[in-house]
Amino acid sequence: MSASDLTAFLRGRGVDAANVVPLLGGEKNRSWLVDGAFVARSYSTSTPVEVSYELHACEFLAQQGFATPSPVRADDGSLWGTIDDRPAAIFTYAAGSHPTDLIDGYFSADLRLGREAAGLAAQMHVLAADQSFDGARTARLDPLKRVETFLRSPYADLPVLREATRRLTALQEKIADVYANPTGLRQGLVHNDISAVNLLLDDSGEITALIDFDDCMTSFQLYDLGRIAETWGRTPDRHADLTRIKDLIEAYDAVRPLTDREAELAVDLIAAYAAATGVDILTNMLRAGADVQGPADSYSMLFFLDLTGEQ
Repeated sequence: MSASDLTAFLRGRGVDAANVVPLLGGEKNRSWLVDGAFVARSYSTSTPVEVSYELHACEFLAQQGFATPSPVRADDGSLWGTIDDRPAAIFTYAAGSHPTDLIDGYFSADLRLGREAAGLAAQMHVLAADQSFDGARTARLDPLKRVETFLRSPYADLPVLREATRRLTALQEKIADVYANPTGLRQGLVHNDISAVNLLLDDSGEITALIDFDDCMTSFQLYDLGRIAETWGRTPDRHADLTRIKDLIEAYDAVRPLTDREAELAVDLIAAYAAATGVDILTNMLRAGADVQGPADSYSMLFFLDLTGEQ
């Protein structure tokens, strides 16, 4: 992409930029800091209808006072435009820094921060309850569908994954029954990636913003506890710590009280979330020709096995 393409996009959104700096760290999108006041983003994989859903959700939350950057509308009222024929948007800049005390660059032992993240997820769910947003999200990120896709693949028959496949099959049957009868399970906007790397903190360590709704979806709200549990609910050797996980669930419940059925199924939905992440990672490794020794080659799959009773 040429600098003129980005400049033209920014001017079309009412921003005559003097200083544009590429931002590192995005796995799927390209982002730039614009004059220290805005962040421009070009979406590499999201479709226009998915981007529309994300931006309308973010705008709604910001308008409700939720700690997340707001997209900036153009003079014509549109929330997004294009850069090189890909959807693109501008957000207000959110001050803060990412947590730095991370294990393997991702996991956090700071349970206080984890509890705050769980409470923030609950606050978001309360604000967005019963809300629908323009656009749509595809079902490709739904945890059950991702597990089912893996179970239909040839990788599920590999001897080194036989035990994991057995556990995944049992989980799939249980969670499919939940989808068939979702009574008592609240559904709505799910950020789908509330982790340390998507939080910004002030100098005292308090959360200033939740960012990157790229993977958001509409599903069971408790799926947001999945990534939170994977990030803050582990032992130092990367195993699931049920005591910490229950603490995170309690922090969520303190803000948005769980229904009886949600309390009953919270750990199962967290396990389903970890399983979906795990099968995606293992599938990508196998497709790339990696020598997978077992399911624990994925920390998420190890987390799933721990939660379903297998080390």
